[in-house]
Amino acid sequence: MPGVSWTRVRGYSARWQSLLLFTDTVAFFASFYFAMGLVSRAWDWRNFAALVSGSAWLSIALWVLIFARLGMYRSSTALSPRDEIYCTVAALGTGIMPELLIFTIVPSLSTSRLLVFVAAAAAILLVGGSRVMLRSVTTVAENSRRRRVLHVGFGEPSDSPANWAISRYCGSQSAIVQNSPQDTLERLAWFRSAQREDCDTIVIAGLPRPDAVAHLVALADRYGIRVAFAPPELQRNGIDFDAFREGQQTYLAPVTLNVRSTAADFCKSIFDRGCALAALLLLSPLLVATAIAIRVESPGGAFFKQDRVGRGGRVFRMWKFRSMRPDARTDWATANDDRITRVGAVIRRFSIDELPQLFNVVRGEMSLVGPRPEMVEYAERFSRVMPRYNERHLVRPGITGWTQINLRRHLTPDDAHEVLENDLFYIQHWSFLLDLSILLKTASEFLFHRGV
Repeated sequence: MPGVSWTRVRGYSARWQSLLLFTDTVAFFASFYFAMGLVSRAWDWRNFAALVSGSAWLSIALWVLIFARLGMYRSSTALSPRDEIYCTVAALGTGIMPELLIFTIVPSLSTSRLLVFVAAAAAILLVGGSRVMLRSVTTVAENSRRRRVLHVGFGEPSDSPANWAISRYCGSQSAIVQNSPQDTLERLAWFRSAQREDCDTIVIAGLPRPDAVAHLVALADRYGIRVAFAPPELQRNGIDFDAFREGQQTYLAPVTLNVRSTAADFCKSIFDRGCALAALLLLSPLLVATAIAIRVESPGGAFFKQDRVGRGGRVFRMWKFRSMRPDARTDWATANDDRITRVGAVIRRFSIDELPQLFNVVRGEMSLVGPRPEMVEYAERFSRVMPRYNERHLVRPGITGWTQINLRRHLTPDDAHEVLENDLFYIQHWSFLLDLSILLKTASEFLFHRGV
């Protein structure tokens, strides 16, 4: 499966969860102490006493609670140290509003609003910085630890999706052993191979008999080897499973994706439409000026409208500012496309041509964050060659998304596999924090003229 990116979530162990909670708490207290010194222009021990006796502890507790609710102590989707800062900023921004609301409702708990904002700004550096340092430490530790994985397959070719995924995921030396189902646990020759090669993990592509599983687990425990089962029938897809047991039977039950829940869909829709309306009002002078510039440079309308595929495979009319000549074909645009006008080149560089899609967001056809909507003919073409392609239509398409902030600026149809992997990663791991982080990174890229 060449050309496909493998993106994974960094999960935190219980030890690292405790360490993150401790370092965050210390960093929050340090942030408030620093803020108190700036606001009061006094740096003495009384500020330490105020951290305990005043209302600062409530702000810190709320921030820690919100970090926990947003999943900041369970896992991280950050791919770089800079992404850790974006996640921290998004979580801190989410925590400020509840704090200000509580202080307004209960004035006796109120502290200086200025103090809260200064402390939040300081926390970006201290909390975000400590998380970046811890990330660096864990990355070095993971890279220094040489993992050796033995994959036991039952008649699978070495380039099968399961074998490919395991070798890519582990990022380690991975041996592949092919066995027939009758030769798996009776002689355990491959287990002796795992011992000889000093493997720390054995991945079995299938589910042996229950008695064989018990024997294998006991044997693996004796030699300190981890065992995992990867049934080919449950290869990675858009549905997660939870395991539960009733009596002697173990069941795998499909789990509803977070982004597909009724509550998430409602909250995401309200957030999208509210932000889109505010952005349209704020950016209305820019929208009007852009429309006038397009009309002055070349004849034709200021807007470009095209049918795209949305949630559930429904087709809708997407709006953009026209950046090409009026007689231009509707083929896939390239980086140095000669159909692009001078005004079009400017608005493309700053992604201003995408702003009319805010109207699509208000209409409920699009979201601020999600997979980019594809042209109908390309969507049909991709769905014929990529079995999982239609899973990206489980959610509303977005103006920006995980793919846009992690891949290069100009994509072509040849990048469709890589785009799909990133889109499905977003759908499977969606959270409100992830959306906020993507929006923050998009705004940052916009300010530095990279475009998304």
